[in-house]
Amino acid sequence: MDTENLPQIKRSSIAVARILEKMGDDLSLRVIGGYQGIGRVVYTADINRPGLALAGYLDYFASDRVQILGNTEIHYMERLTASELQRRLERMFSFEIPAFMLSRELRPRPVLLDMCNRRGVPVLQSTRSTDEVISRVILFLAEEFSPETMIHGTAIDCYGVGCLILGMPGIGKSETALELVERGHRLVADDVVMLQRRREDTLYATATEVVEHHMEIRGVGIIDIKSVFGVGRVRHSKQIGLVVELEEWDAGKEYDRTGLTDECVSILGIRIPRLVIPVRPGRNIAVILEVAALNHRLKELGVHPAQRLNERLINVMGRH
Repeated sequence: MDTENLPQIKRSSIAVARILEKMGDDLSLRVIGGYQGIGRVVYTADINRPGLALAGYLDYFASDRVQILGNTEIHYMERLTASELQRRLERMFSFEIPAFMLSRELRPRPVLLDMCNRRGVPVLQSTRSTDEVISRVILFLAEEFSPETMIHGTAIDCYGVGCLILGMPGIGKSETALELVERGHRLVADDVVMLQRRREDTLYATATEVVEHHMEIRGVGIIDIKSVFGVGRVRHSKQIGLVVELEEWDAGKEYDRTGLTDECVSILGIRIPRLVIPVRPGRNIAVILEVAALNHRLKELGVHPAQRLNERLINVMGRH
């Protein structure tokens, strides 16, 4: 399966309203000013603390970012006279600012709220500490702006290894995943898998909201894994560590029988280890995938069984 040319989806912007919707509960957010500007757009995953801008230095003011106001900024503004603060804020507001976010339930000077209300710049207030607000907003925005794609396959958490099962329709991806779930592993997504690149070097799989935790089994129909097996057999997302491609057994094809060569596949620019497993009657693919996942974990710990055996054979042959 060609995974290098999958169509990429990447958000170029998000509205402040989405931050409020998705992070409102996590950060205990509420809007205390600039209500009419909740549709303002954020174009970058970075945030900014506008201390230098409040001090009057605007040469490198990152105005296009969410502006975080903590104890330092609020206390600094309190030391300024009302006229001086207004003058500095007017210079700041000559730039397009998407939103202000305050930590620790801090409340800014009325002049800032008045200017935000007049210009429609939302002011969000959180009960969390400044460090928590910054770290959680950065992670959320990084995820929102991460490139993603959609692929036909099945994603499952097998012994802690995120496995992406690929193959032609009818090859047995869902049946394999169903047996793995029955054996205690956890389903992430079936049929339609959303893949997202995070932090430049990790690939995460999630299900679409419509078909989340549902699976199609030919002859049975649609089943809800969470309802049938319980919430302990599903998960919302999982980092993908192994791609397993199922294909019909081809007697004329040479399959890897030693495991000495590690093959990889590129998805969204991230290289993921890949195995090709031939399917034919009598082969228990679920058990093979379990062993593949455990073997992958050994390799991550620095233990390569195939290489160890190869070195042992070379040493034995060298003694004779």
